[in-house]
Amino acid sequence: MTIPWQHTVLGIVLGAGIAASAPASTLTDLLRQTLDNPGIAGRTLQLEAATDDASGATLRYAGQASVFAGRNHFDSARVVGIFTPGVSSLPAPVAQDITQYGIGYHLPVDVFGVIAAERELATANQSIAQLLLRQETLLRLHQTLTAYVRLQALAAQAEALQTRQQQLDLYARRIQEEVELGRTAQVNLSLVQSDLARLTAQQRILEGNRRAALAMMKASADATEVALDPVLMVPPMQSAAAQTSLPVAVAREQQGIAEAAAQRTRRSLLPSFSVDGQYTNYRGAGMAPHAWAVGLNMNLPLDPGRLRGSSAAMQRAAATKDLAQAVEADTLAQIATLEANYQAAVGNADALDAEIGHRRAIVLVEREKWQLGAGTTEALLYQERLLLETENAATDARAQAATAWSGMQLLLGTPAAQYIESLESKP
Repeated sequence: MTIPWQHTVLGIVLGAGIAASAPASTLTDLLRQTLDNPGIAGRTLQLEAATDDASGATLRYAGQASVFAGRNHFDSARVVGIFTPGVSSLPAPVAQDITQYGIGYHLPVDVFGVIAAERELATANQSIAQLLLRQETLLRLHQTLTAYVRLQALAAQAEALQTRQQQLDLYARRIQEEVELGRTAQVNLSLVQSDLARLTAQQRILEGNRRAALAMMKASADATEVALDPVLMVPPMQSAAAQTSLPVAVAREQQGIAEAAAQRTRRSLLPSFSVDGQYTNYRGAGMAPHAWAVGLNMNLPLDPGRLRGSSAAMQRAAATKDLAQAVEADTLAQIATLEANYQAAVGNADALDAEIGHRRAIVLVEREKWQLGAGTTEALLYQERLLLETENAATDARAQAATAWSGMQLLLGTPAAQYIESLESKP
């Protein structure tokens, strides 16, 4: 549904004219192209790697098997297999060339939760990879929208400059004729020429800003040519809480990662237990004896360096807790700033729209007075400059509102599909 520009609506219109009925705007096409950004692809691969790490950490409970094989040539004959006096049959087989192969199995017994801590750490890494992917996606979408609304504002300002330049050219020709006839002073022509020079400088500034916006669009959406839609509907600003924001979620996951790492390091100082089994087959001297063994093993680490590392890991975990609190406070300030910027931009654009109508009426009056010889060139040019400045300020305010809305989506962690759908032009 098309929403008109009014004080009572919860949305603003960027651009000029009546909303066009189209299934999708050029902006939404660019936003979909943005989803192919290399930064997003890199974060996706990082998430896949973190997912594999989490699966691998879980599989550690199942233990690990190994197959081995080898052939040795000794300097003298050796016993083939294992010889136990009083138990093994005599004579014992001996050979210089002995082949052995077999299989071994190691099953850890997670008495003190070392594997559980590693699994918790891997799961936390997977969670933060998901959040960072969403953050990267929203950041690229925000860049695309920012570049788009900037290009839209610059296009409107360039059109206004062109219209005014054409009007000034008409003034200059008429004043030139009157100067040649001696009906007016040369200073009036100088005033018009001064305004024309100012317009030329403004056009150069607009062109520089346009190139910068296109460069941003190229970086985010890989687009160099942008067909601007006449109208962009910007959704209303949602209320948000810092506790549920994306930056705070990332900070809390980082805190969880640090705590899990500290837990893993601390538990690794405790004894580890495992059940080990092995079956071996020997070949030599035409014999093929075999042997197997099953046992329970304990390993007690005595590592001062690991002890110091555990203390450092606990300090890092404590630091991330303080950092998470700082991020929450900063995010609260950012939310308040974005809400204020949005409301200010909407209110400013409404006020400027009303002022534009007023100034256009004044310009028409001054133009008629000037044509009748009842007004001065300086007064007419002054009012037209004010009109142009007001029109430019209105387009900038609308672009600022769109940028503030997008910045809020970045903080909220809005899903990419919902972000794009919110900006689609709908009949």
